[in-house]
Amino acid sequence: MYDCIAGVYDLLMRDVDYVSYAGYIDGILKRYLNNKPDIVLDVGCGTGSLTCAMRDLGYSMIGAEPSERMLECALKKDTNNIQYINQSMEKLDLYGTVGAAISFLDCINHITDIKKLQQGFKKVSLFLEPEGLYIFDLNTEYKFENIYADNLYYDLSDDVSYVWVNNYSKKTKICTMDISYFIKNDDGKYKRYDTCNRERAYSDKQIIELANSSGLELIDMLEDSSFDKPRRNCQRKFLIFRKKR
Repeated sequence: MYDCIAGVYDLLMRDVDYVSYAGYIDGILKRYLNNKPDIVLDVGCGTGSLTCAMRDLGYSMIGAEPSERMLECALKKDTNNIQYINQSMEKLDLYGTVGAAISFLDCINHITDIKKLQQGFKKVSLFLEPEGLYIFDLNTEYKFENIYADNLYYDLSDDVSYVWVNNYSKKTKICTMDISYFIKNDDGKYKRYDTCNRERAYSDKQIIELANSSGLELIDMLEDSSFDKPRRNCQRKFLIFRKKR
């Protein structure tokens, strides 16, 4: 999905404050775990930006990512105390267990096949230590229906521009996002990158049922970057699940 833009992904995501999000996740781990986990698994780690930020907070990290090109970018960064593996969520196969797992930036929404998501939850649960946490963000149904919808977005910045066209199906709950990026090269010319992403809107009920049947229980649901309960019109939330004993 991101193979064609792997080399420029970090440039496109430059406004994401990975250090702040790592601090937020660190706060969640400290609040809901009695002891600091020895190892944290980053499921869908992409180019490793959050993985590195979590490592910098003192965690030993494993980054799992299905895109080889995204992993190639991650491996060019500081890999000290980080192990990267080329695996998708539903095909996780670790050598041991981890104290916590995280997924960031719509990883769960990107899994549009419910059976694959179910298998993914089972795999994460399998490799979590008893009472270990799985923390992930989720674009809300409100966001899909009212923000993404069938809208068109564009940005005509000097170095990076894009045109983003959405097509959201209320029946399937899947949003197809056709995005064309135009990135300026050193010679002043622009190179075009075309992507087609698909995300699924999941209800809280769906996610909780899938997780529960995989050995995970919900312990909290938070509005993005806060410890407040999600508002009705919030666009992104964080869900915190614990592996059942």
